[in-house]
Amino acid sequence: MVEGWAGHPGSRHHGAHGEAVSRTLGVREAGFLDFSQNINPLGAPPAALEAARKALDEDTGRYPDLSYARLREALGGYLGVEPGNVVPTNGGAEALFLAARAAGRSGTALVLEPTFSEYAAAAGAAGMRAVRRVCRRPENGFGIDADALADLDGVAVVFLCNPNNPTGGALGRGEVLRIADRVREAGAVLILDEAFVDFVPEASVADKADDGLFVARSFTKFFAIPGLRLGCLVCPDASRVLELQPSWPVNAVAAAAGIAAARDGDFARRTVGEVARLREGLSAALGALPGLEVFPGAANFLLVRGPEAVPERLARRGILVRGCGPFAGLGPGFFRVAVRDEGENGVLVDGVRGAL
Repeated sequence: MVEGWAGHPGSRHHGAHGEAVSRTLGVREAGFLDFSQNINPLGAPPAALEAARKALDEDTGRYPDLSYARLREALGGYLGVEPGNVVPTNGGAEALFLAARAAGRSGTALVLEPTFSEYAAAAGAAGMRAVRRVCRRPENGFGIDADALADLDGVAVVFLCNPNNPTGGALGRGEVLRIADRVREAGAVLILDEAFVDFVPEASVADKADDGLFVARSFTKFFAIPGLRLGCLVCPDASRVLELQPSWPVNAVAAAAGIAAARDGDFARRTVGEVARLREGLSAALGALPGLEVFPGAANFLLVRGPEAVPERLARRGILVRGCGPFAGLGPGFFRVAVRDEGENGVLVDGVRGAL
């Protein structure tokens, strides 16, 4: 695989980093079309960008509101939860690490693979030992195996991603709540990562957060502001979580953008419909190519299985995709592609056709 897929301490791995790939291939970074980072193809809400610019001009000379009252109110309204149950965070990753510590458990953390690589690191930082259980397989469309939670003896925390990254499938709200009940009955805590649930909002269970269910949200993908780092943790006792968090975790620019974005209901509705349309078109086009298998997805990316060399061949053509070799239960033949706009999706399809 082409160098540039970032690895970090704690066995964490993320998408392609154009600078490293450009060094390896001798290609200008600006020349890459990046499908490895799955960001809303509609871009950020204009109102959010305008609010960010204003905050940069007017608010950088003073500390943010320590209580984040306006941000918590806006995020609570967007999520349909009480503002007092919302803890703003420096992206969804901080929400996961905070949830692992706030769960107040010791012992084993169960990670349902293949899934996002930050969970094991979050468990380790909270003093738990991560145990990885492969329970999503291609032969059943990457749905969760029925017996995935049959044995929870000694398990303190279970991490669940919905929709799941990188496989893309989403569980319904009722199914997630049944899993939460099963975990709670076993005396464990479910940490639910809803980083991509904005693309299928009816599946969210943020309004059901309690002592046995912590819900982490990310606003960087859906609102296309990954560089600003904004997320939140929905939990029953925010005061307990705040004791674990450094002061001022969210900068004034990110807070202003988040307030504006959360209040832009038209943008959210337009995104859900447009991304679904683009995703279906890209899935059909890739699925028509010989030697490829495209798995159904509910978010703004798709998991694909094909020849092992495809990611590197695409990189040499100036197109970056997310190679999924490092994920437990997947392997070198799997790669993830973001859903971008129609023209860019067409470039990807042509590039994959040429790389086969």
